[in-house]
Amino acid sequence: MQVILELYQKAYMADFAIINYNDLDENTIQELIEFSEGRGGYFREDLKRFSIRKRASRSYLQQIFKLSDIDVEIREPHAIVDVFAHKKTFKVPSEADEVIGFGKYKGQTWGELPIEYLKWMQGSMQGHSADTARKMIVYHKTLARNTQDGES
Repeated sequence: MQVILELYQKAYMADFAIINYNDLDENTIQELIEFSEGRGGYFREDLKRFSIRKRASRSYLQQIFKLSDIDVEIREPHAIVDVFAHKKTFKVPSEADEVIGFGKYKGQTWGELPIEYLKWMQGSMQGHSADTARKMIVYHKTLARNTQDGES
């Protein structure tokens, strides 16, 4: 059974979102668990993701799976759609008012975080934190672009 993965490269890991997780049988899932854990990574069934301690090209990663007899299709992440780009619908994401409960900026809102920290979070974290950081980066870039357009 072919596994369809979306690849997210991190500083020292390859992180994979399992696109067709609900279509996989138990044996395939078990193979993915053993594959990730055998390479110093982890498997998160609740997030439908896994990682390995190996940052490499997509073709190299494809070869590693092939050597393990796991049939995969590895895709690059979808481009982030700039949902805030249209000036008439430009608005602050609801997450901007959420308070951070951890880390260097604990107690501040997502909207107050510097873009450099958001970029670090996007590449280093997973789940809600990474997704929210990604949204806030898009928001900040769109805001900057719209400000520049307005000044021209």
